[in-house]
Amino acid sequence: MDPVKFVPFSSTVDSPFWVEYCHLKLEDIQLSEDAISMQAQVQPISSSNVARLQCLGGGSNSLTHSVRKLTPTAVQRSSVDKMIFQGNLVGFNTLETFSKVDKNKLLKEHFLKGFLSSEEANDEQILKSLTSFILLTFPDLKQHKVLYWFGIPALMSKTKLQAKRLPSFSSEEQLVLEQAFHSFRREQESNQLPTFFVFSNQDPSDIVIHPLSKDSFSKLSKDHDGSAEQLVFGFVDSTTVTTDTTQQVVPPMGWPLRNLLAYLSIHLNLGGSTISILSFRPNRLHRLVDETIPSVNSSSNNHIQLQMAVPNKEDYSFEQNNTSDNNNPYDKYKVVGWELNARGKPGPRWVNLKPLLDKNHLAIQAADLNLKLMKWRMIPNLDVTRLQSTKVLLIGAGTLGCSVARTLMGWGIRDFTILDYGTVSYSNPVRQNLFALEDCHFNNGQGKPKAQAAADALKTIAADVKSRGIHLSIPMPGHSESLESVQESVSQLDTLVQEADAIFLLTDTRESRWLPTVMAAAHDKILINAALGLDSWLVMRHGGGVGNRLGCYFCNDVVAPENSTKNRTLDQQCTVTRPGLAPIASSMAAELLVSIMHHPLKQLAPAPKTRSSAFSPTVSKGGDDEEEEVSDSSPLGVMPHQIRGSLVSYTMMTPTVPCFTHCTGCSQPLIDAYKKDKMELVFETCKSVNGSYLEQISGLEEFRAQAAAKMAEMDEMDWDVEDDGDEDF
Repeated sequence: MDPVKFVPFSSTVDSPFWVEYCHLKLEDIQLSEDAISMQAQVQPISSSNVARLQCLGGGSNSLTHSVRKLTPTAVQRSSVDKMIFQGNLVGFNTLETFSKVDKNKLLKEHFLKGFLSSEEANDEQILKSLTSFILLTFPDLKQHKVLYWFGIPALMSKTKLQAKRLPSFSSEEQLVLEQAFHSFRREQESNQLPTFFVFSNQDPSDIVIHPLSKDSFSKLSKDHDGSAEQLVFGFVDSTTVTTDTTQQVVPPMGWPLRNLLAYLSIHLNLGGSTISILSFRPNRLHRLVDETIPSVNSSSNNHIQLQMAVPNKEDYSFEQNNTSDNNNPYDKYKVVGWELNARGKPGPRWVNLKPLLDKNHLAIQAADLNLKLMKWRMIPNLDVTRLQSTKVLLIGAGTLGCSVARTLMGWGIRDFTILDYGTVSYSNPVRQNLFALEDCHFNNGQGKPKAQAAADALKTIAADVKSRGIHLSIPMPGHSESLESVQESVSQLDTLVQEADAIFLLTDTRESRWLPTVMAAAHDKILINAALGLDSWLVMRHGGGVGNRLGCYFCNDVVAPENSTKNRTLDQQCTVTRPGLAPIASSMAAELLVSIMHHPLKQLAPAPKTRSSAFSPTVSKGGDDEEEEVSDSSPLGVMPHQIRGSLVSYTMMTPTVPCFTHCTGCSQPLIDAYKKDKMELVFETCKSVNGSYLEQISGLEEFRAQAAAKMAEMDEMDWDVEDDGDEDF
């Protein structure tokens, strides 16, 4: 007999498989290092001398994870000519963990867990373990690379495996064999080709092939008085190492033969027996619709029949007296099978996905990487999908508008409508981070419309952003306009407000905030207001709904808004503010919106109550006040009504102000008037120079008159103040 050499598998992994795995790692697997079930396929006909284990992407693989619950893609009947191998993918979170893990122990436990199942019901599991594999990975999601290493386990024996090559099949024998194998394929109910099979060779002219199992072996051996001498144990061998058929030299065998012999020895108790082995190496597989196959070409006879001695059970035991863990049943076995790398040495391989991916795909995935990583550990309830679908209306594209847009993009928001009536001037780019000098040069130095310039800039930052700029003047109290102009502006702005999920008021005058405030209240929209002073800033959210709600920007005022730009010097007309103020206020405004979007009540969420300690979104306070804590907070923390900050003292405070019954921006009489005839309300408000029209509708004029009367009554009262001297001091 001659010693038998074995040809290990070589893995082939399509790039779509890695793309899908990296997406699954980012979205669902996250920090878990649990094994994931998967499949690979092996073509029984190979064009090279190497048997290839293929993992396909794009829906053909079967990565299965408990979170996402991906269902394995069924192999179509037309693909029954492929062998399906079951395996596990184990992904590590760090390169150090990947490097230090005991890989031989992993490979051994993976194989023996299935192979050593002794119960009769687990014979199918045992057979699957013969062609199982393990795939270790470390996905570098930031660099779009994956480090991976395949292990296709094989059980070793202490004795060298030897075989004697039997004479080649004649043309008639080859035809009978291949016809039997063709019938065997047609009878398979599962959508895959079994790797191992068995048949009786008592009558070479009448062969019936059966899938290898304890049951089939038991039935066939009974027909031969319990002997296995007339049985042939075969396996589909993808190795196509060419040999000279005139010489009886044992060619290299496929990797599954090792485990086939181990199965015969340990589970079928054939250790020490001499048996026949068939290395079935088809040149082609005929269509399943054909009942018979045509005559075969004898010159293409690659099937190899061997006579081999099956190792005894004891030959698979490498047990030593000084073993460290006598209770571990796996210690006495030796399992090999780690794939060689490109240098021909045992080791992992890197695959770089960057050249294979679309540039826009890379940009989109990288842009949201920070958010996806937040979900892994720090903010598991972060709803990235909700943020990505949020439609934001930015009213004002100045210092605040540009900064808010950039911050919101960092949170994954991609749908922007930007409204502004100004153009980019040469003083803007240094403070407003969406503009460049080219925008100032536009139209012979007249400047590009700010709204359009900002929308265009956003598209250069994120590949999947949807942004549009609207050049529109907002009708304002005290700024008289024609009825036609008011109607056009109000109609367009009202439509934009209704389409938006959230609105930011970022204009530089008080009266320009009035109409969007009224519209947001009328349509019950989320509205975030931000305003700047020289060294102080305000960010607030307007309350939603009716009745007992949070106040709006105008609820603290006892006068209606009017034209604030008349009779003012240049420093009073411009927003003169410390450069560091706008980024702070903009960030606060954006963060406040994200918190609101994660509260079930959104704009109806109450303001936080007074707390004795700082709030942490990752620590539950517990106790009797748990429900109250949850009601005014989101997974990202509390949601104050107002945030007022100062750069003079570097302090912030978060007051809560209820709505004012006679507010000129959100009172119920005003909202009713807007819903009844919005054009008339806005037109008359713009005509009113001193704000008296708004004060009449909201009831503010009557309220002030009543307050003045009360004050007069108090002044006329005769206060009797008793002076008891200094004895009490």
